[in-house]
Amino acid sequence: MSNIADIIRDFGESRPRVVADLHSTTFEIKYVREDVAGRYSDRDFDEAYKLIMANTVTGDEFKSLIGEGQFNAQTLFFDDIVVFFFPSQRYEGVFASFDYDGSFPVNELVKQVSETRTES
Repeated sequence: MSNIADIIRDFGESRPRVVADLHSTTFEIKYVREDVAGRYSDRDFDEAYKLIMANTVTGDEFKSLIGEGQFNAQTLFFDDIVVFFFPSQRYEGVFASFDYDGSFPVNELVKQVSETRTES
C-alpha cells in the first residue's frame, strides 16, 4: 500500500469507504470498507477511474490558468460522502472517499497528507 494510502486508511476514527492508487493508465484498489464492498463492481471502479482522471487533466489546466503550482488536494462534497484526490505526480495520485456529516476533519486530512508528501 502506498504511503499516502496507508495514512488515509489509518486516519483518526474515520474509516474510508474506498482508497485507490491512481496511475496514468491504471489503478489499484488498496482498500474497500466491508460494508460498501458489495455496492461497487469492477465496471463501477473502471468508470470512476476514467472520470477522476479526466477531472485531473482539467485540474492541471485550471491550475496553469490561475498561475498556481502544486495543489494539495481536490475535494468533492456530496450529501453524505466526501471524496479526495491527492495528486503525487502528473496524472497520478491517491483517491479516497469517506462518509461525511459536516464534522469530518477535511482540513486535518489534507494537512496530514500534504505534510507526509513534503517529508518524502
